[in-house]
Amino acid sequence: MTIIKTDEDNRSLATPRRYAWEAEETLVEQRRRKLRYRIQRFVGNNWGKALLLTIVIVLLFDEQAMIFFVQQALPFVLRFFMIAGLIIGQFAAMFWFLGRSRMYTIWPGQEGVSFADYRGQPELLEQAKQIVMLLRGVRVFEEAGGEPLNGLLLEGPPGTGKTWLAQAISTEAGVPFFFVDASSMNSMFIGIAPLKVMNVYRRARRAASEYGASVIFIDEIDAIGARGGMAARSNEARAPFTRLPIMFGGMGAGTGLLSTLLIEMSGFSLEHGWWARKRTWWYKTILRRNPPKPRKRVLTIGATNRIGALDAALLRPGRFDKKIRVDAPDLEGRRDIIAYYLSKMAHDDSMDPLILASETPFYTPADIKYLLNEALRYALFDGRTYMTYRDFKLAQPEHEMGVRTPIKNMSREAKRRLAAHEGGHALAVRLFMPEHRISRITIISQGFALGHVSHQPATEEFDYMSTYEHLMNRLRVSVGGKAGEMEFCGEGEQTLGVGMGIGDGSDFGNIRYVLNMMADAGMFGPLGESGRLSAETREAMEETFRMVLDEVRLAFRLHRDMGEALIELLMEKEELLADEVEAFFDQYGLYTPKVKLYQDDDLIVVGSEKEAAQ
Repeated sequence: MTIIKTDEDNRSLATPRRYAWEAEETLVEQRRRKLRYRIQRFVGNNWGKALLLTIVIVLLFDEQAMIFFVQQALPFVLRFFMIAGLIIGQFAAMFWFLGRSRMYTIWPGQEGVSFADYRGQPELLEQAKQIVMLLRGVRVFEEAGGEPLNGLLLEGPPGTGKTWLAQAISTEAGVPFFFVDASSMNSMFIGIAPLKVMNVYRRARRAASEYGASVIFIDEIDAIGARGGMAARSNEARAPFTRLPIMFGGMGAGTGLLSTLLIEMSGFSLEHGWWARKRTWWYKTILRRNPPKPRKRVLTIGATNRIGALDAALLRPGRFDKKIRVDAPDLEGRRDIIAYYLSKMAHDDSMDPLILASETPFYTPADIKYLLNEALRYALFDGRTYMTYRDFKLAQPEHEMGVRTPIKNMSREAKRRLAAHEGGHALAVRLFMPEHRISRITIISQGFALGHVSHQPATEEFDYMSTYEHLMNRLRVSVGGKAGEMEFCGEGEQTLGVGMGIGDGSDFGNIRYVLNMMADAGMFGPLGESGRLSAETREAMEETFRMVLDEVRLAFRLHRDMGEALIELLMEKEELLADEVEAFFDQYGLYTPKVKLYQDDDLIVVGSEKEAAQ
């Protein structure tokens, strides 16, 4: 089919059409054009106004109607509206009270966390500074054609400083900060949870209109943003019916909460809500121009340690545009965090931040702060107003394992077996892992452990960079306890202290864990194996275990005098800290390495050059 059009000179222009119905008039166009539909639209949109106008005209021109209205109808109408207003007001007050979520507000100018207080993650700090620049210069960014950041998701383990970072962003940007506990948005009444979300964003947008922008921080957002599915619905379907429906959450107390959060984050209500329609009418009817584009000046920051549980619609660009992984700091980061907290606490010169950082691998900022606080508590109960390295080492195992509970009724023979076991581990560390530092050897019970040896690398290590020889040395250290019992107490004196699990922290748990990692990496065959191991792989793993056990036993025989002396020292003191362990092994020429930190191609070493050379 061809449709004929004309240009300015009345010359025909042929525009080809693919389908015949493309030129037909639609029903919408017919309704707009015909007169009866225009009348229907006019009456439908203005019947209320017309009725009210008719009543006013009748009352003005009819005396009897006016008397009836004033004496009978008007009092009834007033009583009706009074009673209705009272009922509606009660419900409005109740919903206003129930619709308030647990929210804390930090206004600009109040004391808050700044970037100077955020330590240990310089890369994250740089990202946060860029976000602050966008919040401050959001108008310039919009004029350049960009859209401001709508959502920021902070994901990582607990205690890594996600809340701290979000508050620092708000403080540095000079905008209001609304802290919301995600679980407080849930409600037992249907419809209240979405109302809470709308109230939070309403307050944030009102503050943003005054200060230019605002920040909403939702902690543990997985409590309301978790992914739904048929599994959850089927579980609900099988649940026994023990409550009334609708009013008390029979259809789900959080019904509509996630949907409302998605809509508020997208800003859909700003363009299509009731107020948006009135605003559009004002601009187009009165001002005779198109309304300006609504400003999205509310930054939503969410924090979670279970990003896999969040709904995919929440993670898409336009909701949480940017995602930042906040992980535990590395050696340099821990050193910076420890130095920051030590600057606020009384301590002596034995508290070297680099040494403390090397002895706290995988610690989060929250762990470090708590540990230093506990060390100061030890010092105060010891009669001092400052903490020392010994206070730190006494507080650390209590934080990791539990309260110290020395065994008071252990025989000397059993105590010697325990000392031989822990001494064997320490001896294996010095012989086979010379790059590690031993910070503690103890035979005092703490938590589930009757004794333990703490050792850490002198430089930063990464698990996925472990070589075959490094993994073999880990096996040698793990079997050191068993070898120590066999060599220093006799083969018939072996105990169950080696443990039985896989990856449970016991000796055999660590041995099985390392052997399985080696098997998965293909170190026992041409291909890595996962899941069920073949007979050949199991045989290779068993042979490797017997080989390292024999190697460690032979090494202990060659250093028998040192092993016996270490056992006697443990029997006497029960616990040796880093300086005592270092002094003991220095007598036998096994020197403890100094902590090393590579920073911008520069090497930072704890101790003097002479000690570092050793």
